[in-house]
This record gives sequence, structure tokens and C-alpha cells, in this order.
Amino acid sequence: MRALITLLAGGLFATGIQAAGPDFDPGTLDYDISFNGKRIDWQEFAFFVMPGQERELTLHLPDGARADVIAGGGELQRLGPARWLWTAPDEPGLVHFDIQPEQAQPARLNVIVMVPLAQVENGYLNGYRIGQYPDKPLRGNPVYLPPPGLIEVSPELADLPVSPHFTLGQFLCKQQPDHWPKYLVLREALVAKLEIILAEVNERGIRTDSFHVMSGYRTPWYNRTIGNGRYSRHVWGGAADIFIDTNGDGRMDDLNGDGRSGLRDARLLLSIIDDLYETKRLERLKGGLGLYGPRPHRGPFVHVDARGHEARWSLP
Repeated sequence: MRALITLLAGGLFATGIQAAGPDFDPGTLDYDISFNGKRIDWQEFAFFVMPGQERELTLHLPDGARADVIAGGGELQRLGPARWLWTAPDEPGLVHFDIQPEQAQPARLNVIVMVPLAQVENGYLNGYRIGQYPDKPLRGNPVYLPPPGLIEVSPELADLPVSPHFTLGQFLCKQQPDHWPKYLVLREALVAKLEIILAEVNERGIRTDSFHVMSGYRTPWYNRTIGNGRYSRHVWGGAADIFIDTNGDGRMDDLNGDGRSGLRDARLLLSIIDDLYETKRLERLKGGLGLYGPRPHRGPFVHVDARGHEARWSLP
């Protein structure tokens, strides 16, 4: 598996990950797709844009190869044999891109047109409590500016794949469980990072089809109620607290084979991620990595985020 994702404006994210373990399908293509400023090679992936935005779609195929693309909304203009310009609809919602190259694997992009953050009134959006993003970014870092929009999620959309092994619903905030629609922010870089880590975990002999995302997005309001720092990357959709749970008991699996689940298993997962962080191929995916030990109400887990610079901590 090549598992290549490139941020065109910022250089290489990751490359060179080898074939994953037995029975694990990484869901990758034999060509690359550029869209929304990113370059990916997964068979299915989600992108998030604002109403009316223009985005170029390019398939990196052999010279002269042609492809067809059907977009379920917006305006799609062909610019070349494997290149298009797309204008997003003015209304929020989901647009499928079905991609069919000649003599190559088909692919699907799930593009969600977001609701502008400006529609939040008094901290609420359609009855869902958002709260207030900080007025000033942390230490002037633009990654802490308020997000331009929010993804509106219906019960049906919660099952939407954002990549081969993760769905939109896995990243929803834990608040207001019976309220719909819900809203969230999700960074494409985080999804890519989780896919790359998942492939490496399987390559190391730990068979799992996904991670249990214990905490993904948090609204500013919810993040404050649980006593977390106001600049947590969860609030910007760039962090996930994860563990491996293949038996569905809500706790970390016994990864090291010692017959019990505990902190040692979380340390094993953390060490695999840390090994990836130390390689040049993942230099652009470096970010936060934290270890959290078990508590009476939960088991251990690992925090990963895509903040763009290295940060490490341990709370055993």
C-alpha cells in the first residue's frame, strides 16, 4: 500500500507505507486524486467545503488516460482528460463524486458542503449547542482560528464513510444524544492520519478494521463542560482519542497477549504510532501523541492529533 496523501500547499504528508497484514484491505487505489488542496489514494474519502467554493479535481493517471466523473450536485466543468473544475452548490449538503477512469479502479469522493459558522446564534444552531470559539488564535497560530463552517449530520449521514475504515458518526460529539441534526468539524488530515496508523497496526500483526474513537469532535460548549482546555484540538476537529476494541466490550483489547487489558496495551499502540512519527515519511503528519491510563469509568486510550507540530504527554 502506498497510502500517499499530500497537502499541496504544505508539502508531503506521508508516503511509502508497505502492504498491510493478512486479510486487511487498506482500500487504496493504483493512482492518486487531488481535490480540496489534498492528494490521496484511497478508494473512498470525504472532503469538506463551503457553499459556492470552486475546487479543482485532478486524477493522476498515465499520460493521456481519460476518466469520467459524475457529480451529484454543483457545477462540474471538464478542463482536460482527467481534470475538472467544480463549483459547490450554494446550499449545504452531501455531493457524491463517482470517478471512473479508463482501465483503473473506480473511486468515490463524499463531499460535504458545510453550514457557515456565522449561522450560529447565541451559541446554538438548530437547537444544537455549539458555544463560542475563542476570538483570538492561540499564540497567533492560524490553525486555531474559528472554523469557517460546520458539518450538518442527520441520522442517515452518520453512517457515511469518510475513508475506507471510518465513518462520520465515529467523530460526533457526545452531547445531546437524541438531538438531530448534529454538527461537527472534522479535518481531512486527521482522517488520513488514522487510516495510515490503522494500516501500520495491521502490518504489525494486530488485526482490526477500525479504531474505537472514544472522543472525536467536541463543541466549544461541551469541551468547557468537561473541564478541557479551550484550545483543545478536539474543538477544531483535529484530534481523536482511540483504542482497539474488536470484541465490542468498550475497552482496549489485550494487544500484547498477556491475558488482560490495561495500560501495557495502550503503551503498545502508542509505541507503534510513535515509530511512525519518527520516520521521514510521516514528517508532515506529526502532531500530538498522548497516553491516558485507565480510570474506573473507562479503560486506557491514546490521543492523536494533527496539530502540525510535535507534542507528547503521558497521564498513566
